[in-house]
Amino acid sequence: MFRKILVIVGFVVVCALFSGYFYCADRYARQQTAGVRCDKIDVVITNSNAQDFISKEEVTEMVRSAAIGKKMDEINIHGLEQRLCASSAICKAEAYLRMPSTLSLEVTQRNPVARFQTASGGFYCDSSGFILPLLGKVTLDLPVVSGKLMFDLPARMSGYPTRGRDYLESMLRLTETIRNNSYWSREIEQIWVEENSDVVLYTRSGDEKFIFGSLNDIDDKLTKMAGYYRTIKPKAKAEGKTYKTVNLKYKDQIICK
Repeated sequence: MFRKILVIVGFVVVCALFSGYFYCADRYARQQTAGVRCDKIDVVITNSNAQDFISKEEVTEMVRSAAIGKKMDEINIHGLEQRLCASSAICKAEAYLRMPSTLSLEVTQRNPVARFQTASGGFYCDSSGFILPLLGKVTLDLPVVSGKLMFDLPARMSGYPTRGRDYLESMLRLTETIRNNSYWSREIEQIWVEENSDVVLYTRSGDEKFIFGSLNDIDDKLTKMAGYYRTIKPKAKAEGKTYKTVNLKYKDQIICK
């Protein structure tokens, strides 16, 4: 019991020391920059990759008017962080002052994992189910989902769906499985949702329509699809046959027409 109390007291002391350090560091920085005006913004995208969803230049423009030319000790750091996080492309932002006259920004961009295309336009979605518009100049190479959406979009195409979030998360499990498989990511070109809610897959190398059905048993259905390519299609080709529809929706069955 006594040991547990010591651990708790030690934890509280460490937290207090860290809090005191950051408070003093921030106060010292503001004292050193008092009267100095900001003339530079330095941006770091912490999860930058080959296809950044947002650029450093775009981040800079979001805060330029609230920073450049302003006195360093009067810049509202918390307000800048809130302004950045209001962008659908950014999920986390940290701002701090760097002597003598630089505002440093560290932002974490959202990571889209699928693209949805509708008659009224398209949008991206990240792995958590957060919907965001087609921002930026880069078109990301992601699985494309079209057809009848089984969820309701948020206002201004930014945020989580107002209805059908469980369905969207199931769809994202399918797109993630496809995206993480080197063969399926190249072969599956489009995911289509029929009016009856059946999911249909279209491929690059053939004219077949693969009826996936519901979003249950994803791995099993893809295994059956691989089995079709491995055994059924070569046999049909040897016999001069072609199939236009391959139904994978029923357990332990592949129905070809």
